[in-house]
Amino acid sequence: MIRSLVGIAAAVIFLGPPIAPILLGAPTTAARGQSAASGEQTGAGLYLDPVNGMSARELAAMALERNAGYLAARQRLDEARGLGVQAGLKPNPTLEVNAANGAVLGSPGEREFSAGYSHHFEMGGKRTRRLETADIGERLAELEVRERERQIRAEIEQRFAEALAAGRNFEIADSLLKLNRHSLEIAEARYRQGEAARLEPGMLKVEVGRMQADRLRFESEARQAVADLKLLAGMDAGAPLRLKGALAAAAIETTEAEAIAAALENRPDLAAAAREEELGDNEIRMAKADAAPDLTVTGRYTQSASRFDQFGLSGTGSALEAIRATDNTLSVGLSIQLPVRNRNQGNIQAAIARRHAAGLRRSYLEQAVRRDVTNAYSRYDAAMRAVRIFDEDVLKQAQENVAIVRAAYDAGELRLLDVINEQGRLIETQRAYTEVLREAYLSLADLERAVGAPVF
Repeated sequence: MIRSLVGIAAAVIFLGPPIAPILLGAPTTAARGQSAASGEQTGAGLYLDPVNGMSARELAAMALERNAGYLAARQRLDEARGLGVQAGLKPNPTLEVNAANGAVLGSPGEREFSAGYSHHFEMGGKRTRRLETADIGERLAELEVRERERQIRAEIEQRFAEALAAGRNFEIADSLLKLNRHSLEIAEARYRQGEAARLEPGMLKVEVGRMQADRLRFESEARQAVADLKLLAGMDAGAPLRLKGALAAAAIETTEAEAIAAALENRPDLAAAAREEELGDNEIRMAKADAAPDLTVTGRYTQSASRFDQFGLSGTGSALEAIRATDNTLSVGLSIQLPVRNRNQGNIQAAIARRHAAGLRRSYLEQAVRRDVTNAYSRYDAAMRAVRIFDEDVLKQAQENVAIVRAAYDAGELRLLDVINEQGRLIETQRAYTEVLREAYLSLADLERAVGAPVF
């Protein structure tokens, strides 16, 4: 009688709600971790909330407003704009004023005052080249911001998948822990009535302990993934965060060739490599412009006053006074450097080498982008085929196997050990299914990272 009760109770617990939907691979929800009476959240419900939680896209949008690393990259854009303003400024003129008095050295009659003005003219189109360089630098800064945004979105998707996978594994472990605890109570009752050997409750105690350890491990993994998401989103470490979303990848209609074409058009790092080539061309022009000598025009007014030891009559002719002389002069000068030795040939050679290096980097990156898209597309295709295999064949059959083994156990044809072993295979199947779902989710995120834009 008790053996029959064990089989019925175990089958009800194992196959009935809320455990059966999880074991059959249905999407996980935080509702299973909530108390119906109090609404308190426990276990996976601390991290998952299908109604009020945040999606990966919402977290990415928050990151673009709060993530310190991303905001620092945006400061690089302001820096580039400031350098652009500076590049357009013309050289300042120079005003020079000099005064001399010979009284300090025993020549009290000697004085001189001069004022000069110098204007520097840049030659060879230097200012134009600087403005071109600053414009390219600003566009590069914009592409750096876009590249950082691409990486943040991909990192959030990865951590989001890890959190969902850990939450799903936690719910499976939590449900099986409840099942095994209930089975343990029944097995101990059978043992006390002499209908079972002491080994049966002992084996179930091992299963209970293993499920408890798994439950703690998956909860820790979920906690760590959520903590990483908080950091990426710019949230306080102590702020509450619950996630919503399914651990499933959407089907796409984009072909591999279309994905590669989109990546070559959208990837900001590839666009930045092309701008680096443009910058290299401009640096060559800049180095050649620097070889042209600049022109400096100077104007100077000088007043000199001198006193001699000889004496002469004053203007009225009535007295003798020391002879003084005052001279006023105006001079204009022109200076230009003669490029007879230094024609900036070393900097020109270096600029040419940097331009060649930029071209090679762009060519290599283009090949890498094609490879990234091809690998990500293959990974996504394989993951989706694996999901279909689990959905159509593996999960249902694994569930039926457990039901058959339990029925045989109820009929006295199999041992409890056989039931535990088959249950263990189902657990491993469920965990493998979680990994397959996680891989499909991550492969789609990786494909979008490789393309640089959504693919569906």
